Amino acid sequence: MPTVEELYRNYGILADATEQVGQHKDAYQVILDGVKGGTKEKRLAAQFIPKFFKHFPELADSAINAQLDLCEDEDVSIRRQAIKELPQFATGENLPRVADILTQLLQTDDSAEFNLVNNALLSIFKMDAKETNLRKLFDKLLEYMPLPPEEAENGENAGNEEPKLQFSYVECLLYSFHQLGRKLPDFLTAKLNAEKLKDFKIRLQYFARGLQVYIRQLRLALQGKAGEALKTEENKIKVVALKITNNINVLIKDLFHIPPSYKSTVTLSWKPVQKVEIGQKRASEDTTSGSPPKKAPAGPKRDARQIYNPPSGKYSSNLSNFNYERSLQGK
Repeated sequence: MPTVEELYRNYGILADATEQVGQHKDAYQVILDGVKGGTKEKRLAAQFIPKFFKHFPELADSAINAQLDLCEDEDVSIRRQAIKELPQFATGENLPRVADILTQLLQTDDSAEFNLVNNALLSIFKMDAKETNLRKLFDKLLEYMPLPPEEAENGENAGNEEPKLQFSYVECLLYSFHQLGRKLPDFLTAKLNAEKLKDFKIRLQYFARGLQVYIRQLRLALQGKAGEALKTEENKIKVVALKITNNINVLIKDLFHIPPSYKSTVTLSWKPVQKVEIGQKRASEDTTSGSPPKKAPAGPKRDARQIYNPPSGKYSSNLSNFNYERSLQGK
């Protein structure tokens, strides 16, 4: 395992080699091995690996895998540094793979990381504004947008249960698709065939139907509540859940336009927003409007965790495991 001093020494070898940098494969391998070190070594590796990546095509797989390991590190500062540098690996045949990695990373529960991933995707899209990048994200979105269950002859569901609607992930993926879609607005109409577009509209419609039921439940549960009543753990979850579902609702409405629109603006659920009591009518109007939100006051520090935490815990179970049939019956 290389030390900090060894990493700097081999970095110097590569930096001083100028046009002959590709002849120093051993030096680059030392830098790749930096991902096996401690916190300081990993931080250096996260910066050094992408800097010389293009000079060693024969080590491309090893370099991308090393950077991916850093993107999944336990140290948040290492993860963010590694994610920030990912666009530098998006060259030639590696571009689809990097786009796929970034799409997977959109499911992070850290708001700052999500912003880095989203910016990295936008950066890649600017480098190669073809439908390939956007299609990766679209395919991932479809995984979380289920088709409605088939109905038996008696009109009941042929399957055992309704598909689960995972609102937390859909907010992230749909927001990113909406952002990138602005760069390629004809993707849904010109790049997809009629059958795929029809399939997507069916998924959107089914998801929106379950969404409306859940929004009504949340508004009813929060109606008239204010002050201390909104500070209970259960109501905190419902407040953020309402924000998530309203965001998705706004974005879905945009995509149902003919042709699809990408004009609406939403404030993601984990970002600080202007405090307005949910029980008031204004809250409903502000969260469902497609118009740009008002500027929020200064929020918590960048590293502070928000309520939003999709992959685990009570908040996730309340959202990710929601299904349409259960919502009709009540909780």
